[in-house]
Amino acid sequence: MKFERKFSFVSVLLLTLILGSFTTALAKASNDEDIRIVKINDDNFEKEIMNSKQPIILEISSTSCPPCLIMIPTLIDIAKNYTDIKVASIGFDEPNIEKIKNTFRIQAFPTFYFLRDGKIINMKMGAMKEDELLKALEYTPAKNVKKVTQYKPPKKKNLSCSIDGEFSGLKNHITISFVFGKTQIDDVDIVTDVLIPPELEEPKPQIMEKFKASGKSEVTETKTGFKLHTANNSRFMRAMDMKRTSNYSEMKAGLELQGFKCE
Repeated sequence: MKFERKFSFVSVLLLTLILGSFTTALAKASNDEDIRIVKINDDNFEKEIMNSKQPIILEISSTSCPPCLIMIPTLIDIAKNYTDIKVASIGFDEPNIEKIKNTFRIQAFPTFYFLRDGKIINMKMGAMKEDELLKALEYTPAKNVKKVTQYKPPKKKNLSCSIDGEFSGLKNHITISFVFGKTQIDDVDIVTDVLIPPELEEPKPQIMEKFKASGKSEVTETKTGFKLHTANNSRFMRAMDMKRTSNYSEMKAGLELQGFKCE
């Protein structure tokens, strides 16, 4: 009986130690994958932006904007490597941002505001590279900063995320897909299905021509509207010079932060 009790106690102790180690490892993995991008709305704007002691890169984006999606890995990279910078994001399509819309002048997506001590020191529009964002923030990285560039090959090779959105009064459905390789993201593909209601005054060909003129996507007509396709090897994607070192978990978390559903 004593032996059984002793054995039982040792078993429980061993199991506790194993579970404790597992919990610690899980927490560490979770922290490693925490992209530290703060989602902003009217409720936390004052605290997170105006009263922040950290220099801030504030991105205002739309889910219907391919350059905004392409910027996600760059923002993840900054949040991961420069922990003294706060990277914050506002989804212009989302609710509870009426005060923010009245505060900031938005003419294009993405728009970046750069703040220090609650004051705007710079504003830029359009997709930007990491060094351009840091320069606009008037930030000089410390010499001893070790960038976290280690790429983790994922167990799942493919990631597909989608969301229903609206841009300029046109409803759409966006799907962004990734193929992860051994050393980097090998392929990125963005497809946007745009719905044109029959009662719309402006004819479909005229609307399509505007999107073609932007040069950001291939435009093809569909029965309900048209489709925009931004391929991995497109001129626009190459010009954006999208970062390729974000891993599966980071990209999934970054897109879900923007309201996407991923599988």
